[in-house]
Amino acid sequence: MAKESISIKPDQSELKGLYAALKTLDKEANTTLKNEVAAISNWTAGQIQAAAAFNPYPKQAARVLSTTRGNKDRVPNVTIGGTRSKFSGGAVSGQVLFGSEFGANPTSVNGRFPNGGRRFPMPSAGYSIFKTLKDNQAIITARWKAAVEDVLNNWSKG
Repeated sequence: MAKESISIKPDQSELKGLYAALKTLDKEANTTLKNEVAAISNWTAGQIQAAAAFNPYPKQAARVLSTTRGNKDRVPNVTIGGTRSKFSGGAVSGQVLFGSEFGANPTSVNGRFPNGGRRFPMPSAGYSIFKTLKDNQAIITARWKAAVEDVLNNWSKG
């Protein structure tokens, strides 16, 4: 079975200059930065998992969001989904992720596809994942900038 998941991370094209600067860091500085960023990513994953309680379908959301994990990298990012949690009918978390996040619109005239599948309601900001990321964006960014500045300042002094 193919792995169904999403990774949420910043636009890499906007970080090229930073990546060039980080390449000049020694191994110890890079390891320190990755550990600090992993802590931010893990905190973010915990915030997303806790948001399942506010989803209109909290049991389904809790199962899907239990697959959320922070990644160890130089920028904060999380991965959600995969094949770890199976639902009735054989679906895995990654396959029901977007339905859990955005719901379905079964009552509108245009709510169903010809094959019976349901459409996501439009517009929708999401119930758990995207709402939590938007609500915590300033905190995540501030913590990340502080971690990068701390490592760069300590590295340049050493």
